[in-house]
Amino acid sequence: MERLLQIGVCVTHSLLLLLILQPPLNYAQVHVHHQSRNSMASPDSNNVAEFSRRLATFSINVYNKLITQKPNQNIIFSPFSIQTCAAMARLGAVGETAAELDRGLGLISNNEAQIAESFHNVLATYENSSILHIANKIYIMTGFQLKDDFSSLISKQFLSAVEPVDFSKNVEAAGKINTWVEQRTNNLIKNLISPSALGQDSRLVLINAIHFKGNWVHQFPEHMTHNEPFHLNDADSIEVPMMNLKKRFRYANLGDLDATALELPYKDSDLSMLIVLPNSKTGLSQLEEKLRSTPLSQITGALYSTDVIVKLPKFKSEFEVELTETFKQLGMTHLFSNDADFSKMLQSPEALKVSKIIHKAFIDVNEKGTEAAAATDIEVCVKSCIISLVEPIEFNVDHPFIYMLVHQQSLPLFLGTVVAT
Repeated sequence: MERLLQIGVCVTHSLLLLLILQPPLNYAQVHVHHQSRNSMASPDSNNVAEFSRRLATFSINVYNKLITQKPNQNIIFSPFSIQTCAAMARLGAVGETAAELDRGLGLISNNEAQIAESFHNVLATYENSSILHIANKIYIMTGFQLKDDFSSLISKQFLSAVEPVDFSKNVEAAGKINTWVEQRTNNLIKNLISPSALGQDSRLVLINAIHFKGNWVHQFPEHMTHNEPFHLNDADSIEVPMMNLKKRFRYANLGDLDATALELPYKDSDLSMLIVLPNSKTGLSQLEEKLRSTPLSQITGALYSTDVIVKLPKFKSEFEVELTETFKQLGMTHLFSNDADFSKMLQSPEALKVSKIIHKAFIDVNEKGTEAAAATDIEVCVKSCIISLVEPIEFNVDHPFIYMLVHQQSLPLFLGTVVAT
């Protein structure tokens, strides 16, 4: 396996294409209906914990659809990226199109301003981060203008730039979009969109891109990496580069899930990788089923600090999926149909619908990471110097597992599974 130079590198983005498709709807009727829905705004719009809980539920819902759509594959996706991109479209939606997105995405409110504010709370946190970069962008067909309210929410709350582009010149337009994506992902993902996906009927392209690159607090010594078996099932195994480390980590024995969990923190960050390992070599499917009804906060709340001997394979995963069918299975169908109503987006009276939702992600995990250094938290230093009389726990990731990149408040930015390395 090729030697990797970076650890914990996650790159992902989502893309929405909105195309003109049907005659205008009756805006007066839609407006009245939409106003009545806004009066039902949730009181939890500023509650980050509630936002995290809802995102975690959405994450598992999408994950369960993806493992059916892409069986026996390593999966990596960003539920936050998908939700953010779709939420931008939601701000321009009306009526049943908006209602389905509210329910399917698990949004914290059905009021546009409160939806936007809930995402802003997260986006603003990482606006100046050196290791996690989140960027939103809207490309609009030359000659068209966004409605003022929609434009204001997108730019101020979602921190999104808006740029005109002539989609009829599809090769040039695709090149411009792909160049922006490459720049925002450190050139790790290229050719996200093909020219054939664009044309003279294209009106809007909404993009969210996330790039994460971080160093472990406790790096794995390279000389301790050896080829060891990774069990695909009870009978078959493959040799993989297995990293080894003994340190003090947060760990949990999850009896109800028949699994254990380990948190691997990143340096100078409130982010960490959470690994959930089934006790059985063939227990991944049962774990996936149990996670449907297990809040992420229940897992993170069970973690405690102890000495752990960690065996973790180096792995790299790339994943691309068209999410139209996934959204439909989650009850979001109107946005793809001729009944879609995104009349709060454009100043011109044109009806729009979503033609595609493309999600592409990449993760690369190994021993060290980049050379960028920063001061080590003194609390970590103290913990690492404690002499424990308790036998260390063994956490041997030698069979299929689930992992997440999570914020300290149990907000999942990435979710994936490794069934083979």
